[in-house]
Amino acid sequence: MSTSEPSSGRKKKRRGGPRRKTGMVTHIFPINDAENHTCKTRHSRCDEKKPICGNCERLDLECKPSEFIARSKWTQNSTPPTQSKTVGEPHDTVGETLSEGPSSTWDIFRTQLPEPNLLEHDSPPNDFFASLSLSAPVPTGYKASNASEISLTPETAFLLQTYLRTVAQWQDLFDFDQTHQLSIPRLTISSPILFHGVCALSSKQLAFSHHGHQAHWHSVASHHYGQALQLLISSLGSSCYEHALTATIILLSFEMLASIGSDHRRHLLGAMMLIKSQGISAQSVGIDRANFWIYIRHEIGVALTNEKPLMLRPEEWNVQWVGSQQDRDCREDMVGNHVLWIVAKTIDLVFGKENNTEVGTQQRTAILRELEDWRAGLTDTFIGIPYGDQDEDGFQKTYFTVTVAAAAAFWYHVAHILLYAEPVLQHSSYDAEIQDHAMKVTNIALSEFPDALRVFASHGLFYAAKHIKGIARKARIWNILNDVETQLGYHTRSIVKRLQELLEEESGGT
Repeated sequence: MSTSEPSSGRKKKRRGGPRRKTGMVTHIFPINDAENHTCKTRHSRCDEKKPICGNCERLDLECKPSEFIARSKWTQNSTPPTQSKTVGEPHDTVGETLSEGPSSTWDIFRTQLPEPNLLEHDSPPNDFFASLSLSAPVPTGYKASNASEISLTPETAFLLQTYLRTVAQWQDLFDFDQTHQLSIPRLTISSPILFHGVCALSSKQLAFSHHGHQAHWHSVASHHYGQALQLLISSLGSSCYEHALTATIILLSFEMLASIGSDHRRHLLGAMMLIKSQGISAQSVGIDRANFWIYIRHEIGVALTNEKPLMLRPEEWNVQWVGSQQDRDCREDMVGNHVLWIVAKTIDLVFGKENNTEVGTQQRTAILRELEDWRAGLTDTFIGIPYGDQDEDGFQKTYFTVTVAAAAAFWYHVAHILLYAEPVLQHSSYDAEIQDHAMKVTNIALSEFPDALRVFASHGLFYAAKHIKGIARKARIWNILNDVETQLGYHTRSIVKRLQELLEEESGGT
């Protein structure tokens, strides 16, 4: 989706010298790794020498890779950046006072852990959450935010409008109530924590979707992110959780936007603590229900990336699905959430302890049957209609009348691939079916659908590309993933890098 920006009236010149890029390059296309964290924080140009860059070697410094979210004066500063005269211009940061503060939601919630190795468990113990009374301790040197009043400027107004055109639509993919497009915007003008959270998320999306041409949005995003984190501490410290979960979900989305990897499991913990302690489930209503299902989608993405079971297990969701015939009278978004529940059970099985047992085999068969029962109850709006001719790789675009139906069909096919081929191929007789499902997954991803589907589909596309045969077909999927990041600002580099590593391993073994 193209997003217009207010014109600054002038272009900022970049210092001379070639633009440097890190990372591995394969025969398909390059993948850029994050900058060296030590050089980045010192504002020094890195020569990217491995394993120790020239700057760190010369100055005898620890050469650190970039952190998940690098600490910066923006995340620690309670004073907003100086407002530029023209919206969109870089902020002047000279002379700002730093104060100690959290660098992520993980920093805020980790003090509540009953044991340091809690995240090593597949699912944190329920008895802990049942008696949880959240309160965020004030960090040493913490400077309280003065953002009790919301300052609506041309820049923040533009960020709120950008949120409605982009990320809010992603959040509402399985929500016909359009909570993040209708309900949340009404709250942002009276809730500082939501105001700063939304501004942080939309400015981060702007920064990543413009390939560095609007790099100043990173600073704007970090400022609002830091303000929202400080306000979250105040919210938890006062035991007033009115907007705490919504803010945590928005900040979690911010943290997922730029990268997704092994560290992200811990960043889910804060939202899960609030969900469990407040008794929020699939049966909740309104904003709580919307937040619950957004959290579930984040959980599914992180679980697939790390190939681990979900921390919030499907049996804890308190779902109440009706029979297949009655499903015909349900809204499509509810039916779509039903298949996500089946996908979650699939992930827990294939990446869990029983994946290679006799019980696990029986459970695979039961889930396959459950998928077909779900499909049998679908309405005509869930039927994809192929159109156009097949291309040179055998792909053919598919039309769905409702976007959530396309997303549901996509995950229906991904679930089959997981059950047939993960963590290892279950039987050689499944090969033809795996190829069929991988082709259908790609057909959907290649079709003309809204950005919300393209973003959430990226996690499932990894498994289609992993198992589909033919380097040309794999490259097509990798290009889809690459476009998601370059056009929408949603991180997919780590997914493609995993695929490239798998390809190199296969090539080395032949």
